[in-house]
Amino acid sequence: MSAAVVYVEPGVVTTGVVPERELGPRDVRIDVEACGVCGSDLASFAHGHYIEPGQIMGHELAGRVAEAGEERTALIGRRVTVRPMQSCGTCSYCRAGAAHLCGATYGPSLGYGTPGAFAEQVVLSEAEPGVTIFPVPDEVDPFDLLWAEPFAVALHAVDLAGPAREILVTGAGAVGLTVMAAARVAGMRVTAVEPLAGRRAAAETLGAATFEPGALPDGARFDALVDASGVPAAVRAALPFLRGGAPVVMVGLNDDPIAFPCGDHPVRGSFAYLQKDFVRSVELIASGEVRLSHLVTDRLGLDRAADALRGPAAGDATVKAAIVPQRGSA
Repeated sequence: MSAAVVYVEPGVVTTGVVPERELGPRDVRIDVEACGVCGSDLASFAHGHYIEPGQIMGHELAGRVAEAGEERTALIGRRVTVRPMQSCGTCSYCRAGAAHLCGATYGPSLGYGTPGAFAEQVVLSEAEPGVTIFPVPDEVDPFDLLWAEPFAVALHAVDLAGPAREILVTGAGAVGLTVMAAARVAGMRVTAVEPLAGRRAAAETLGAATFEPGALPDGARFDALVDASGVPAAVRAALPFLRGGAPVVMVGLNDDPIAFPCGDHPVRGSFAYLQKDFVRSVELIASGEVRLSHLVTDRLGLDRAADALRGPAAGDATVKAAIVPQRGSA
């Protein structure tokens, strides 16, 4: 038996004890060391998006393999992260190598259709090393490793924006900050626009030049825009600072329409990541080339999960919250 955070209805979760699942020959049981709270978790908690009552949420995890089926015993004791997003494997998107666009992803994905990692332990079925489960050196900080999935999202967005020398990022929340880190890895010079001083300071730790909205210098020009704010006004305000034909990549979530046209700027939606992005993300984090643990501003036990899932209050300097399970907290 182990403790977990279970979704009840919009705005309500409970912390309780759940029975252990039996392991198949290629399954692993992971002691969760930390699990990041994602923007999609906030939406699921608030509105019930893509989850049903009884769901254990959480998908951005770092942990250690505690137990394994007979074909995966080599993983026991290893620190790992997991690629949480799975797909059907048979639809036209999956067959074309675009599994991230599969309409069935939520059913088999960790924290959506299958029990997630806001829990002391999580079971990964049919674990495939280097495909769905990724062992890393023991010295890798779990609070760096939990960024593997959001950083994969950022690598995908930056690929869509490139090649570029000067990139503008609007929004310096968790997604925007990972985009800045990915752009820096790609050798780009990064400028960020963000209204909150604390988040601008976080962006500066990643080597970005930062400005408040409306404060970009008149002569500034950029080769690409990645919007991580989800705020239509931020995109409109950024367009005059783009060079002709510079791409606009939309990775921030929003419910409001953005007025078109955007002149001669190609507009590209960026959703999730490809397998190669996740592999690259883990490589960069495991090697120490990318370190983002300092951006985890809130570390909360299972009993505080609801606080994390309500999201930061207006003006709050929270960048990233993580659930840190503790045995016996239920």
